[in-house]
Amino acid sequence: MKRLLTLAILITVTISFASAQVVTERCWHLDRVQFLAHKQDFWRTHLLYSTAARPYATTTGGFYNLTEFQYGFGVKIISDPFSHHYAGITTVNGWQFGNGLAMGIGVGYHQYNEGYGIPLYGDFRWYLGRQRVKFFLMASGGVLGNFENFKEYSCIFANPGGGIIVPLAKNMHLSYSVGFLSQWDHNLWVPGDAYRDSFINMKLGLLFGK
Repeated sequence: MKRLLTLAILITVTISFASAQVVTERCWHLDRVQFLAHKQDFWRTHLLYSTAARPYATTTGGFYNLTEFQYGFGVKIISDPFSHHYAGITTVNGWQFGNGLAMGIGVGYHQYNEGYGIPLYGDFRWYLGRQRVKFFLMASGGVLGNFENFKEYSCIFANPGGGIIVPLAKNMHLSYSVGFLSQWDHNLWVPGDAYRDSFINMKLGLLFGK
C-alpha cells in the first residue's frame, strides 16, 4: 500500500512538473513572438518615417530651378536714374551638388523708377548643414542690359547676400534672402567717369529640385 501511494505521488509530481514546463515554454514562445512582431513593426515604422524625411534631411545632387520675386531700395545716391528703387522677377536653372554647392545661370526683368533692365548672370549658392531648414550664402553677378539705350544704361552688377530655405513639399522649398546689389556702368574702367548705384534687396521665391 505504501509503495502504491509513493508511486502515485511521484507520478503526480512528474505530471505537474511537465505541465508547468510546457506552460512555461508556451509563454516564453509567445513572448518571443510578440517581441519579434513589435521589433518588426518598429523597424517598419522607422524605415517609413526615415524614408519620408530623407529628402528634407539630406542634400543630394541634381537639376534645380529657382524663381524669385525681388525688391530693392537705393542707398546713398538715389536721385540718379536707375538708383531709387527697383522690383523684378528672375529665374535660375542650374545644378546642385551633394556638398551643398549650387551653380546656375539666371535671367529676369528689373523695373526701375526710370526704366528697366534685363539681367543675365551667374548664380552661386552654398547651403549649410543637412537639416530640413537650411541657411545659405549666395553671390550672383553679370550684365544688366537695356535695349532702349544699351550703351548708356547697360551695366554690370554683383549681388552677394544670404538667406534661408524652408521645405514645403518633397522637392519644393520656400526661399528668402537679403543682399546688397551694386551696379556699375560701362565706364567702370575709366577713372572718375563711372557711376555706381547700390541697393539693399530682398528676394522671395520657390526652389524646385532635390
